[in-house]
Amino acid sequence: MIQPQPNPGIATGTDRTLVQVGLSETGVRVSVSDERDTADPLPTELLERLRQAVTATLEGEGVTNGSADVFLVSNADIAKLNSEHMGVEGPTDVLSFPLDDPSEGDAFGFMPHVGDVVIAPAVAAAQSAAHAGSLDSEMLLLGVHAALHLLGHDHRDSAERSAMQAREAAHLLRFDVQHPGDQQ
Repeated sequence: MIQPQPNPGIATGTDRTLVQVGLSETGVRVSVSDERDTADPLPTELLERLRQAVTATLEGEGVTNGSADVFLVSNADIAKLNSEHMGVEGPTDVLSFPLDDPSEGDAFGFMPHVGDVVIAPAVAAAQSAAHAGSLDSEMLLLGVHAALHLLGHDHRDSAERSAMQAREAAHLLRFDVQHPGDQQ
């Protein structure tokens, strides 16, 4: 009998091994790592759909060569990052940390690291019923939203917000998720 092999782009529990990317590799590589110490991990299927949603968003926005990491963290961990990087106290649902411009990889012959995404599943769960409708849909929305931030999209004013939400809606439809609409 063939044993299913774990997806190397998913790390849960004590297995925190991420995809190792060589300089000569091309394509879009996204890893998801659950960094929380919890007895109630998210289903592997949800982690895989999250990985696929971030990958599809990057590819759908024109990235042909790059990597991104998604980290699932506790409320305390994201609150610390939110304070350090955004100057805002308390937990938030998602943070994006853009790094390399994906267009630079082809020019310089390396796989750029587009950036890191940090999601707090507990915050996502708390807001999911009033926002995206379910935890699965909320996690995909946050992944798509964060991937767009990695590529420079923002929502500082109403025009930017409308444009970004239109992109989110288009990417979410590929996963049969309806965008929740304009919710600042």
